[in-house]
This record gives sequence, structure tokens and C-alpha cells, in this order.
Amino acid sequence: MSLFRPKEILKIFTDLDIPRYREQGFEMVLLDVDNTIAAPNTGSCDERARKFILDLQKAGFKVVIFSNNNEKRVKMFLGDLKADYWYLAMKPLPCSYLAVCKKMHVKPSKTIVMGDQLITDILGANLSGCYGIYCKQLQEKDSKMTAFNRRIEKFIWRNVLHEEV
Repeated sequence: MSLFRPKEILKIFTDLDIPRYREQGFEMVLLDVDNTIAAPNTGSCDERARKFILDLQKAGFKVVIFSNNNEKRVKMFLGDLKADYWYLAMKPLPCSYLAVCKKMHVKPSKTIVMGDQLITDILGANLSGCYGIYCKQLQEKDSKMTAFNRRIEKFIWRNVLHEEV
């Protein structure tokens, strides 16, 4: 199996079947911010993302906002929403995934990672033993670095995973 292959592909983050994953024994969800649960570089959490995070918490999941962004951006996104966060995560390096699992007392095998990039979110999830779920990006507009990554991802989808997304 390719390290880039997600375990599941969602059209949008809200398509996650929360009860099913709780029943399967998952305990924690690591959520990417920009282009996964929020439009890139927007302000605070919108109602759809807020409801999703609260629904995860009500279902008993530990929720961690897990981002390569700086702390200021992550705190701005959270606003008054109470959730753990991990900034400057250095995705896809597995050290951050494993460190947040250790801090939260959850095994990687019981951790879901949701993100919109194969070469950061999904690769890191697979390298660390977490369950990676790919969410299609919310908007086409990306930063220069992410736009570069998307070109690489298109190649991976077509030539490694043999899929069109």
C-alpha cells in the first residue's frame, strides 16, 4: 500500500460518519484547518466547523486542531471554541503526530487524521500509524507552497494511486 493512500476520501469534512468511527473504537481526531475545515486564511471558525467540532466532542472524541500554521492563526481560528491545538506541526513528519498522541494518551491506531493534502496530512498519518482521511479542499485558491504541493499531488493521484479526485 502506498504511504500516500488515504483510508477514506470525503467530499467535505462534515461527511464523516461520527457514530461509526466511535463504534470502531477511535478516540481522537486531529483536524487540519486551512482548506479542510476552514477556507484558507479566514478568520475564526464558522458555524459549520464549530458544529462539527462540538459534535465530535459530544460523541466522546478528543479533538485537536493540528496545523502547520503558527499559533496566532490557530488561536484566531478557534476563537472562543474550547479545543486542544498543536501548531507548527511539521507535517508530514511523524514526530508531531506521535507527540500529540502521547500527550493526549491515545494510541495512533485510535487516532483519525483529517486533512486536504496527501503529502502532509495523509503521508504523516500513514507514517505515524494513524487513520488518514482525505477531505477534498474547500477552495481552489492556495498559497504558493500549497499550490506547488497540489501539482505533486495530482501526479501522485494519477500515477501512484491511479485515481482521479
